[in-house]
Amino acid sequence: MKKFLAVLLSLVIVIGLLTGCGKKGSDSGTASNDQTADTSEDSASKEEADAAAKAIADRKAGGEYPTVVMAFMNWSGSPAGLERIQGLINDYTEEKLGISVELEILDFASYSQGMTLMLSSDEQVDIFNAVSLGYTSSINKGYCLDLEEDELIQTYGAGILDTMDDAYVQACRVGGVLYGLPQQRDMAIGLGGFAIGAEYLDAIEYDYASLYKEGDEIIYTDIDTISGIYAQLHAAYPDLYVYAPQEPTLGQFLKFDALGGDNFGVLLDPENSLVVEDLWGSDLFKSFCELMYQWNRAGYISKDALTDDTSATSQAKAGTVMSYATATKPGIRAQETGLCGRDMVIFQTGEDFLKSSAVATMPWCVNSGTEDPVAAMQVLNAFYTDTYLSDLLCWGEEGVEYRKTEDGHFTFADGITAENSEYYNNVNWLMPNQFIAGIWEGNDLNIWERMAAFNNDSVKSKALGFSFDNSSVATEYSVLMNVYSEYAFQLMYGFKEPAAGIQEMVDKLETAGLNTYMEAKQAALDEWAEINGVK
Repeated sequence: MKKFLAVLLSLVIVIGLLTGCGKKGSDSGTASNDQTADTSEDSASKEEADAAAKAIADRKAGGEYPTVVMAFMNWSGSPAGLERIQGLINDYTEEKLGISVELEILDFASYSQGMTLMLSSDEQVDIFNAVSLGYTSSINKGYCLDLEEDELIQTYGAGILDTMDDAYVQACRVGGVLYGLPQQRDMAIGLGGFAIGAEYLDAIEYDYASLYKEGDEIIYTDIDTISGIYAQLHAAYPDLYVYAPQEPTLGQFLKFDALGGDNFGVLLDPENSLVVEDLWGSDLFKSFCELMYQWNRAGYISKDALTDDTSATSQAKAGTVMSYATATKPGIRAQETGLCGRDMVIFQTGEDFLKSSAVATMPWCVNSGTEDPVAAMQVLNAFYTDTYLSDLLCWGEEGVEYRKTEDGHFTFADGITAENSEYYNNVNWLMPNQFIAGIWEGNDLNIWERMAAFNNDSVKSKALGFSFDNSSVATEYSVLMNVYSEYAFQLMYGFKEPAAGIQEMVDKLETAGLNTYMEAKQAALDEWAEINGVK
């Protein structure tokens, strides 16, 4: 429809110009043509709105509402109050859309495996988030519907397109096809962030309060300072682990661009270069592994870290670990404090950085196997655009999970904490549009304006918006992932001596086809750069 309108508008303009040449001194022809173009656009918008309204009316007239299953993860899995929240959502969506909604919430550790099983076995999943599944991988496996097929999103999800910058939507295209949609969230990340329990810092008399600059919620420092703090914490609490390693830490700590969302071929100088290089054999990766090896040998890391899938925030909440790495952003201290149920102090050792794949790293997708794409898109549209639904999804029920303060913040309802709340969503950044939900106490009421500035002012990769379709090297990718699983965690968590371990890993990766994979990625990046005029 948009392409048709663009052509129509162009023709109208040309006709207007020709008419203007024939009637020198008169602008009546141009005015008439402008009116025609506006009328055409209004007519198209009305047709789309009418089609969406008709779909709702038809469902209601039929008397049986379809159920749309929406799947995503959080750190701790399905909450105790899920059925109640789902009931409130359904009361609303049945009235507004003629659709019932079922939320399928899995914990992070089981999400990838569980969703893969559900999607590959034709179990009903209509909407899902591609986090940890891998967006490109999900596309290659045929899980993702083309959202513009039969003008699906233009007709039934137009509100989604109005909520965000078009550049972010375009960044989710793979091979020119729109398979997923970004959420409204922090797109950039503050590199090298660490969250440390305030009570532990107080116990070693570390004066963190004096280190804040005016208006900041983050203490900017260096990695040597963090290592010094860890040494003191370990001495004071020898029976607690100082640091909980996590898989995402590599990309949250080091400044490189994981092109296409995987680390097999990256930009090591993302601000200035479009040359694809090997991360695993780089000095950057080596220095990170050496730091983790040093911390592990010092006793800061649990001996069960390789097999324990418990999230770092859950470990901090349980009091079994004192700190972990995190990407930072505006509002990070309030977020991590809420997740951990204890005051967390945030340090940052690196820059604010926006990667090429940041926008499309965990998009919302419609399952290609859904029986009712229209209903799925209308539900997704509602969660992107409706404040009431976004509040339910992000915060739960007013008066039960949360209450509103006099100044307009949200806070826990009386007697409720993060520990006993029946619905405390710990991944609001994953939700379709947290920007229209209430703002939690402890955050500035202008947090989303600050977030937009954070995204805009960050250091940006030259490849921003590039996505990689690895279907031509899918076999290599599968073998490379096997090598990654064999070596990467041991190295990243400090259990394997870096010099020897990295060389073994690199040798096996090259045998598995790393160079072939990187060549394919470089060719795709070069083509993208030429099309988009990036040098």
